[in-house]
Amino acid sequence: METPRRKLRNLHLENVQNSSTPIRVPPSPMLKTLGHGTGVSVYRLDRSPRRGQIRSPWAVKRITHNMRVKKDTLFNERIVHEAEILRKLQHPNIVGFRGVVTNAEGVNTLALEMCTTSLGSILEERHDEDLGPLPAKHTFKMIMDVALALDFLHNEARMLHGDLKSFNVLVKGEFEICKLCDFGVSLPLDEQGEINFLKNPGLRYVGTSLWCAPEVIDDVDIIDSKADIFSFGLIIYETLALVPPHTLELDAALGEDMDSSHDLTTDAEKLQRKQLDFSGVAAEIEEEHTDNDMSQETVEEEEVDEEEDDTKENDTKENDFSDLDSAYGTRPPLPVAFQLSDDYNCIVELFYLCTNALSEDRPAAKTIWQCLENNAANVATGSD
Repeated sequence: METPRRKLRNLHLENVQNSSTPIRVPPSPMLKTLGHGTGVSVYRLDRSPRRGQIRSPWAVKRITHNMRVKKDTLFNERIVHEAEILRKLQHPNIVGFRGVVTNAEGVNTLALEMCTTSLGSILEERHDEDLGPLPAKHTFKMIMDVALALDFLHNEARMLHGDLKSFNVLVKGEFEICKLCDFGVSLPLDEQGEINFLKNPGLRYVGTSLWCAPEVIDDVDIIDSKADIFSFGLIIYETLALVPPHTLELDAALGEDMDSSHDLTTDAEKLQRKQLDFSGVAAEIEEEHTDNDMSQETVEEEEVDEEEDDTKENDTKENDFSDLDSAYGTRPPLPVAFQLSDDYNCIVELFYLCTNALSEDRPAAKTIWQCLENNAANVATGSD
């Protein structure tokens, strides 16, 4: 009697996860940096060949040097939490767990399957190069893969991802496959598929405010898997707008400021654009005044004027970011600059459905991927 393929696959995964071969991770400065998150960095670990066979590289995640110096244990605890979750999650659209190692200082390093890049990085590059929305066929592929991962996560693993955004969607090759990552703040769902914060006061939704559902922003007592669906809808939004949700006007204002400045180099412009801080006041570019003939009295008067101008500008900026805060948990408007072809009709419709204000009006992940599967012909003909 033949051994079922599923059993063979499970045995293989167990062998990978229970391998006795120790994971040796060099110090961070010796590794190539792949990216950064809040309190953590991700590096590329190139593994040496074994028995003449080339082995694929891994991505390793550990807390930053700054967090180690501060002895802040929060982000290290999240890495441990993520490792415990990923050990149990075996799905083609969820990043693969490879191992976890603890050094003498008690710092944990999580080893993961490495993908080519993240959706967020792809969208950022398209934004900087004015390439327009992500091609429809790639967006359809992303939606299908993430919906399959969420269906598994919500209904089989009974977990809420809790921090869906474009940078937590990894992409292999030219959208050959997309995978969810970063489960450090994921939360368990109960038998009803809910999280009752009154019954579980130790649980807390962390997430990222720009992508949070209205019920999360309103701090309600009970949420369900549809909180992930709202965030998923905002990832779909990102593929169209190429900026994080609720930041389109800020991005446009920054673009105008940069167009009016003739002293910035191209590289400086790109750097400023990428470093736009959506959680605080954007950095200003100040001109140097080097006229040594000005009297001290004139300098003092100008400093007073500059302080008044700075106060007015800061008041305006605080109002701008206050408006941003009030937008959290709402459906952001789509950009009007892009002329979308009919290939995007289904994508736009899914964006609207997923970002409905009431959680019960949002589709389940299973409904989304089944809908796309039934319309596979449209996906196949999606144009660039």
